[in-house]
Amino acid sequence: MNGQETSRTTKARTRSPGARSVLVHLGWPLLCDRLAEHLRTPMARTLLAAEVAAELTQKEHDPDAAPVLRRTAEPAQVRTLLAEQDGLQALLAVQASLERESGAPGDLAEALGALTDISDAALRASRGAMLVPAELLAALRQLQAVRLCVDLHAAAAAERGYASDPGVLTLATRVGELNPQRDLASALARSIAPDGPEGEPWVVDGASPGLQRARQRVRELKASLMKAAGRLVKQSGVAEVLQDAYYTEREGRVVLPVRADAFARRGSLTGIIHDSSATGQTLFVEPSELIEENNSLRAAQMQAAAEERRVLEQLSRGVGLAASALRVNQAQLIALDAIHARLRFADAYHGLAPEVGAAHASEDADAMGRFELIGARHPLMVLSGVDVVPNDIVLEVGSALVISGPNAGGKTVALKTLGLCALMAQAGLRLPTRRPARLPLVRSIVTDVGDDQSIAANLSTFSAHMQHVCAALAAAQALHGGTLVLLDEIAVGTDPEQGAALAEAILLALTEAGATVVTTTHYERLKLLAQRFPGRFVNASVGFDLERLVPTFRLLIGVPGPSSALTVARRLGLPKPVLQVAQSLMDEGRLRVDQLLQEVVAERDRLITTRQAVDRERAELRKRHQEVAKREAAALEQAKSRKQKAYDAASAELRALHAEVAELRKSVRKAEKEGKIDAALGAAKEGLQAGREQLHERREPAPKAPGEPPAQLAVGDRVKVLSLGKEGEVLAVKGERAVVQVEALKTTVPLTELRSLRAPTRTRAKVKPDVAAPIHKWDAPEPLPSTAARHFGESAAAIEVGIDNSVDVRGARADDALRAIDRFLDEAMQKDREVVVVIHGHGTGALRKAVREYLAEQPFIRRTRPGMQAEGGEGVTVVWVQP
Repeated sequence: MNGQETSRTTKARTRSPGARSVLVHLGWPLLCDRLAEHLRTPMARTLLAAEVAAELTQKEHDPDAAPVLRRTAEPAQVRTLLAEQDGLQALLAVQASLERESGAPGDLAEALGALTDISDAALRASRGAMLVPAELLAALRQLQAVRLCVDLHAAAAAERGYASDPGVLTLATRVGELNPQRDLASALARSIAPDGPEGEPWVVDGASPGLQRARQRVRELKASLMKAAGRLVKQSGVAEVLQDAYYTEREGRVVLPVRADAFARRGSLTGIIHDSSATGQTLFVEPSELIEENNSLRAAQMQAAAEERRVLEQLSRGVGLAASALRVNQAQLIALDAIHARLRFADAYHGLAPEVGAAHASEDADAMGRFELIGARHPLMVLSGVDVVPNDIVLEVGSALVISGPNAGGKTVALKTLGLCALMAQAGLRLPTRRPARLPLVRSIVTDVGDDQSIAANLSTFSAHMQHVCAALAAAQALHGGTLVLLDEIAVGTDPEQGAALAEAILLALTEAGATVVTTTHYERLKLLAQRFPGRFVNASVGFDLERLVPTFRLLIGVPGPSSALTVARRLGLPKPVLQVAQSLMDEGRLRVDQLLQEVVAERDRLITTRQAVDRERAELRKRHQEVAKREAAALEQAKSRKQKAYDAASAELRALHAEVAELRKSVRKAEKEGKIDAALGAAKEGLQAGREQLHERREPAPKAPGEPPAQLAVGDRVKVLSLGKEGEVLAVKGERAVVQVEALKTTVPLTELRSLRAPTRTRAKVKPDVAAPIHKWDAPEPLPSTAARHFGESAAAIEVGIDNSVDVRGARADDALRAIDRFLDEAMQKDREVVVVIHGHGTGALRKAVREYLAEQPFIRRTRPGMQAEGGEGVTVVWVQP
C-alpha cells in the first residue's frame, strides 16, 4: 500500500465514531488487563496502559515508545511478532534443559521481574551527576538480564534443531541490539550489593582497596570507642550521675545519659552536651575522656565516605558513558517482556499461533481469502474459567454470515469471538482454537453490539444502531474489502417489517462494498438471503436442545435457526394460557416451518454429538493401540533381557561343570595310579548325580509337547519331529528310534520326539522293532539296509577307514581324546553312520584302555572290536553305533 493510501486508511480509522465502542463491545480493554497480569516490568505495564488509552481515545501512539501490544494490519509485522514468540519459546526450552542438566545461568522471568526504569538515571549520569547505589543496582540488574538473554540465545542457536529455527533467527535481530556492557556489569557486580547493613543497596567493602581499608579502620576505632564507653559507664563517680547504665549515639558521636541536676553541679563528669530528653531531665553528654576517640572515629568515617563517593562517581561515569546503550537495552527488554507475556498469556487459554494474511484483492500474493477458526472459544470466557463450547467459524472475505436461533443461545458470543480473535491476531497474540486459525488482517472493525442509547446525546436505541451502521458503510466504501462489520440484532428497535427491509438493504450494501459481515437476527427474510445470493450470504444457527429445553451454544454453519420464542418462554416459566394464546395468533404455516427448523437443528446436533463420540472412541482406540504397542515392545525387551540372563547363567553353570568334570578326571587318574579307582569312580558318580539333581532343580520345567508319541509306526507315516519343528516321513523303525526323511535330511530320532500326523489313505504294513517292513515302491523310497553286522563276528569284513568315518586322537591326553570322541559319535549318529573307527594308536596302551573303557560305558554303542590288520590292528577300535 502506498503512503497516500495508508494516510487515507489512518484518517478513516481516526474519524470512525465507533472506535472506542468497538474495543469496549468486544472486551479489548478487559483482555489487555488480563495480559498486563503477565508483564514483569513496570515499564511494560505503563506502556500497555498508555497504548490502550490511546486506542480508546483514538490517539496515535508515541513513535519512540517501545511497542507492547500495538495492533497492526500488516501481515509481515504480525508474523514477526508470532515468530519472536516461537524464538523466545525456544530460549525458554533451552533454559529448562540447562536447569535439568547442569543448572541454568538464570531465570529469564525473574531477571525481567527485577528490572526498574533507569532511563532518567542514565540521562543524569551522562550529564555528570553521581548516582546513588539503588540506581546503580538498577543498571546492574538490567545488564544481568541482558547478559542472560544473550547467553540463552547463543545456547539456543548452538543447540541442534535451533540453529535454523525461524523463531530463533527472528528473535536474533532483537537480541542482537542488546549490549551486555560486560566490563561495566563486572564493575557494578563487584561494587554494589542489594542488601546493605540497613537493608538498602550499598557500596560493598571490596569496591576498592582504599574503601576496604577505610571501613576496616572505622570498625576498629568504633570497637575501641565502645569498649572505652563501656568502661566509663562502670567507673566510680560516673555511674552515680548517669540516668541509666548505658551509652548511646548523638550526631554520630558516643554520649552518656547524664542527670541534668548532677551535671549542673560539675562533679566528676565533664564534657560537651549534644542533646537532651523531652523532659529536660536527661542530658546526652560526650565525656571529655571520649572526645579524642570520637574525633578519630569521625575522621575515619569521613575518609570512608569520601572513598565511597569516589567509587560512586567512577561507577556513575561508566553508566553515563553507556547511557545510550542502556536506553536501547531497556527498550528491547520491555519488548522481550511483552513477548514473554504473550507466551504466558497464551498458555492460560491454550492458544495457537494463527496464519495471517491481508484482506486485499485476490491478486495480492499475501491475501487471505477467508476467516477459518476451527474450534474457536471466546478468550475472556475461557480465562474466567467458564466451560466454553468450541465452535467452527468459517467465512469468506466479502460475504455475510447470518446467525439466527433462540435468545440466550450464544449468537452474540459467536459474533464477539470472531471480532476479538481478529483484534488479537492484529496484536500478534495466539488464538484459542483447536488448530491454527487462518484469517485476514482487516483495516477496520465496526461493531453494533448492545444498547448504546444515550439521553445526554439524545440517542434512542434505534438511532444508536444507525450511527454504527453509517460508520460501517463509510468504512466499507473507504477501505474496499478491508472492513469487518459485526452487527448484533441488526435494525431492531423499530417496526419489525420496516426493520427487516432496512436490515436486508444494509447487508446488501455492505457486501457490495466488499465488507465482511457477521450479523445476528430473528428476521425471517434475512434467513432467505442465502437462497437468493448463494456464496454471498451464509446461514448459521445456534443449537437448542428440545428435550431439555436448554441451548447447546453450538454454532451450525449452513442451517438457519428457529427463533423458538415460545419454547424459550415456556422454559422461563411463562404461564401456559398465555403461550396458547400466542400460538393461536401465529400463522399455522409459520409454526410448521419453525417446528421443522427446530427438528433439523436438533437432528444436526445429534449427528454432531454422535460424530464427536465416534471421534473420542477413535482417539481412545489410537491411544490404546499405542499403549499396547508400548507394552508389547517392553515385554519383548524384557523377554530378551531374561533370555540373555538365562544364557549367561547357563554358560556360567556349564563352565562350572566343565571345571568340576576336569577335577573329577584328575582325581580318577590319581586314584588309578594309587589303586583307588573304584572309590574315585563312586565319588565321581555321586558328584555327577548331585550335579544333575542340582541342574534339574534350577532348570525351568519345559512345557509338555502337545500330543503323545505314536503307539505304532509304519514306514511311510507322516510325523512331526519336535526337536526340529518340521514334518517328515518314516523310512525305518529300529528299536526305540526311527529313521525319518525331513526334506533333504535323513535323521534318526527317538520315538518320544515324534508326533503322528494324519496318516495317508494308502494301506501300510505295521513294522516290528528292528525289522524293516516291506513297502510298495509308490509308497516310500526303499530304506537303506543296515550293513554294520558284516563288519563284526568271525567272518567280519574289514571297513575302509576314511576321513568321514574315523576320528584320530593319537598323541592327545585322555580327557581331550574322550571329548573329541564324544563329539565325533554325536556327529556320526546325526549322519546315520553305523560303523566308525577310533584311531588311538599303540603307545603305552593307556589311551587305548581309556578309549575302550569309555566306549563300553556308552548305552548307544552296540559292539566294539579291535581293528583288523588292514584297518590298523590294535591301534584302532571299530565301533558299531546304535542309531
